[in-house]
Amino acid sequence: QLGTASLWIDEVWTQLSTEGSIHQTIVRTLELGNQTPVYFLILHLFPRDTDFLLRLPSVLFGIIGVALVMLVALRLYKDYNFALLAGALFAFNPYFIWLSRTARYYSLLFIFSLLASYYFLVLLRNDRNRRVWTLFVLSSMAAYMTHYFAAANPLAQYVLFSFLLSRKRRFFRRWMVAQMIAVLPLLVWMILLSQQEVLSIGIGWIPKPSWKDPIQTLWDMTVGYDGGVRLDGSIRWYVPFGLVAAVIGLAVGIYDALQNRRTNHINLFWFWLMVAPLVLVFVLSVALRSLYVDRYFVVVLPAILLLILVGWQRLSRIRKGLGTVLAAIFIIVNLLNVFVTLNRDENHVQDWRSAAAYVTEEQQPGDALLFEMPVDLIAFTRYFDSVDMERAWLLDADIQEQFDQPVQRVWVIYRNPVADVHRQGVAPAFDPFAKHDSPLYGWIRDHRAGVVSSAQKEFNGIIVLLVETGDEFARGEQ
Repeated sequence: QLGTASLWIDEVWTQLSTEGSIHQTIVRTLELGNQTPVYFLILHLFPRDTDFLLRLPSVLFGIIGVALVMLVALRLYKDYNFALLAGALFAFNPYFIWLSRTARYYSLLFIFSLLASYYFLVLLRNDRNRRVWTLFVLSSMAAYMTHYFAAANPLAQYVLFSFLLSRKRRFFRRWMVAQMIAVLPLLVWMILLSQQEVLSIGIGWIPKPSWKDPIQTLWDMTVGYDGGVRLDGSIRWYVPFGLVAAVIGLAVGIYDALQNRRTNHINLFWFWLMVAPLVLVFVLSVALRSLYVDRYFVVVLPAILLLILVGWQRLSRIRKGLGTVLAAIFIIVNLLNVFVTLNRDENHVQDWRSAAAYVTEEQQPGDALLFEMPVDLIAFTRYFDSVDMERAWLLDADIQEQFDQPVQRVWVIYRNPVADVHRQGVAPAFDPFAKHDSPLYGWIRDHRAGVVSSAQKEFNGIIVLLVETGDEFARGEQ
């Protein structure tokens, strides 16, 4: 079903960023400002003509990521069963699956971040030849140039040094030099960013987190967050079993990492890779500008799942077979979550295709389209066949582009303004007439009398409204 769901807004930005030449991709990425360019440059190596093809590289990176997890686990833990089970946890993980099905950089960031973590741990155990140092620098460099949240890796590494500094002073100095080299391309990128006249960072939608958000993040990254336990017929009764298995494994894994912190630096590093970025981003988001979005924490996923596996392994030593039972419950719950989500089409974030088909069927001569932003227009018209219909978008509740022809009916394509930083699929339902931080809300409020209630239609992430405007736009007036 990789090509079934419509592209959602972030994927539309991917499409726009990769159109044209490599130089144009760099320019567009700089203009956007909130991303680094490696993923978009790599996409130039692949065909991108359809939704399926645009998403396919992310799937390939996700598959490579699962194989890499097994290799890393085998090299670090010297246990084939541990490595195979680690691969299973990632292969069935809903969070990782959804991000690997998205035409975005998440699964590629996962690969580079995992490699950077692995080579750091190899260096930490005294395998410090030139080849390992080079691979550590290159993987760190690639991660930083894939997304800013790759900074979680050096943060966790630096915190770990606070426990080892008396014994690792020389290694720490060499590590600092390696990081200075790895960050050089990012510094060049930041200089280019500083020369941009206008930056559209695009993070204003992210709400400030509360104490519940880290809990929901762990929920999302273990069994997949779908809005919580519901009381209607769609309740997923099996999810608590997977959560309990995950919480038990994670608690025991953290205990093991802290208890053996002097002898097992691998698990201690996973602990800090999980804790340090989550705490820092949470504090910054509450105190300054909110950056707290679950999908940015993909760099933390190896730490969480491997610590869970370490906990199950320890439980199996205490009571034979207990860890295996918990792992089986966890994987089955994840499999059910993925199956149900795909079966209900809840993986469709924004169903532009169905919305476009509905308007195509119901349109009349003289109708027009109205959107909140130009990117919404681009997303909708990707699946809309009618090229003759007038179209415009809003900014500060004013129509910015004049209708050229007489218009008496306006189809309002209202993208869900409700921010959900945890769900990877469809967002919660919203009321288009309730107050939202959206220019469309003001316009709809002012034209409420003209809304044709029988024509209102809801799709995943989108509500379509038909507004009869009378003579307001009859002569092409704004």
